[in-house]
Amino acid sequence: MTVLVTGATGLLGSHVVDLLLERGERPRVLVLAGDDVNGLAADVDVYRGDVRDPAALEAAFMGVTRVVHCAARTGPWGPEADYEAVNVRGLAAVVRAALTNGVRHLVHVSSITVHGNDVGGAADETAPLRTDPNPYSRSKVAGERLLARVIEDGTLSVAIVRPGWIYGPRDAASFARIATMIRAGRMTMIGSGRNHVPLIYVRDAARGVLLAADVEAAAGRAYLLVSDEPVTQRDYLYAIAAELGASPPKRCVPYRLGLLLGAGVETAARIARQRTPPPLTRYGIKLLGGENRFLLDRARRELGFSPRVSMVEGVRRSAEWYRTAYADGAG
Repeated sequence: MTVLVTGATGLLGSHVVDLLLERGERPRVLVLAGDDVNGLAADVDVYRGDVRDPAALEAAFMGVTRVVHCAARTGPWGPEADYEAVNVRGLAAVVRAALTNGVRHLVHVSSITVHGNDVGGAADETAPLRTDPNPYSRSKVAGERLLARVIEDGTLSVAIVRPGWIYGPRDAASFARIATMIRAGRMTMIGSGRNHVPLIYVRDAARGVLLAADVEAAAGRAYLLVSDEPVTQRDYLYAIAAELGASPPKRCVPYRLGLLLGAGVETAARIARQRTPPPLTRYGIKLLGGENRFLLDRARRELGFSPRVSMVEGVRRSAEWYRTAYADGAG
């Protein structure tokens, strides 16, 4: 059975491909025309194209039995239309291609962001979908609502996974950025640091994704993929500092003040029509400083999912990658 992975050069997608190879499969991947595929193994069938292009999807989906849809426009900053095009209309195109080509099962990678980025305690899959004031959040919720209609119609077997804050080797967007700031003594704690952060090590997240692709009973269900280890912001930042031999963050910004500052910086960046993400956003403040504990009881019960990598071990592996990837001190 052939598995197609979209977004295979991204953080999660690349680790999904690794796991498929390790279990003896030859996956097919769909990547953008300009994506660097040198990091992919020779035993991968590479198709190039955009998820918004029906012709590219038709070619990539032909003969495929399962699809793991990791491709997405991520991050909280950018034109709303770009997020809508990829995360909603692109998802709709993927569904149509799956139906046309007789795909047996589609796994859609969503995000815990569909429940909001500060749940104020603990939440599971039954928590309501809630948009935050950024285009990524709005587009991911819209994508899930689209799939809810597909599931209700019964036209396609679909499972949705909602990973938490993914970190690990190849995480240039999050782990490397935090590690660089800690190493330079520029990292700031949001609030007291005692809030819980919804971490998931990338290979654990990839295993959860493949379980949702393999287990027939996953059809029509949504699953949170998080670690159930109670890790606080302070635990995480201090563990990174310890692995890098650096001093942990000494500065703190009150959480509510951080949100106000983030809103102000976002407003200034929009007025200036800034294309690159501003250094501070409410999304980042909520992810790092919000109280976010997500429960994985459903994934454990129905998929047999259980995280294997502790935060301390995950940070050790991530720091080892970081030291190699950023050996020249660049960040």
